[in-house]
Amino acid sequence: MAMTKPTPDANPLKARAADPAQQAAFLHSVAHELSTPLTPLVGYLKIMLSGKLGPVNERQTKVLQSMSHSAEHLALIIDNLVDLADLESGRTELRVGDVHLADLLSAGIEEARIAGRSKRLTLECLGCTTQVSRGDEAKVRQALANLLDNAVRYSPHGGVVLGEISERGTAYAVSIYDQGSGMDAAELDRMSQPFSHAAQAYPARRPGAGLGLPVARRIAEAHGGGLCAESPPKTQPLAIHHFAGTRMTLLLPKAGPPPAPAPPVARG
Repeated sequence: MAMTKPTPDANPLKARAADPAQQAAFLHSVAHELSTPLTPLVGYLKIMLSGKLGPVNERQTKVLQSMSHSAEHLALIIDNLVDLADLESGRTELRVGDVHLADLLSAGIEEARIAGRSKRLTLECLGCTTQVSRGDEAKVRQALANLLDNAVRYSPHGGVVLGEISERGTAYAVSIYDQGSGMDAAELDRMSQPFSHAAQAYPARRPGAGLGLPVARRIAEAHGGGLCAESPPKTQPLAIHHFAGTRMTLLLPKAGPPPAPAPPVARG
């Protein structure tokens, strides 16, 4: 009897890979396996930096800070993988509460300063006062961390990264400026897709995972907002620096995310 080749639709592996719910479940399992050894590592590094295990000199502090930043960056990548799967499969549930944007941006800039130290970057904050939005604080923190990580990655040595909060009608606009080489319209559109990278001015630099901006955009959209990009920025912030690179702006409605749709009613 002649054997027939299976059709693509008959391939169970392809069918399984195409199922967003199963993809999300798989990534959750992988993330759990990666996070299990990483969580105590991050915790112990923080304890050592606090001096609770004994005095730490200046050189040791710098090494520990670098190790801590690398571990936390890996944790961010794991979170991005899981959140991307959840957001695309519609499984994400937002824990809505007050989100103090100024505090989150200031804390994010402090964290990013460690990553920018090797490039002698200056990170500043502008217009950060008492802006309070409604949303999922952990998700918004993650989105801001992604934008700052992207700005630090593509900034030139000795450059400046600026975070700014302003109001746009019924939304707060959290903008991150950099002085990198910028991107054209096609690159800006491609950067919103998972696992994509901008053309780099420094070919020797390894690209990131290509998840930061897509996850930030999806988090903003889940809150009823969005992510805007301008390269170069059409307007300059009220600062002494000039930014000819890219401005990424996270838009978050002041009133918070739209209500989740009601579950379908079972009909007998």
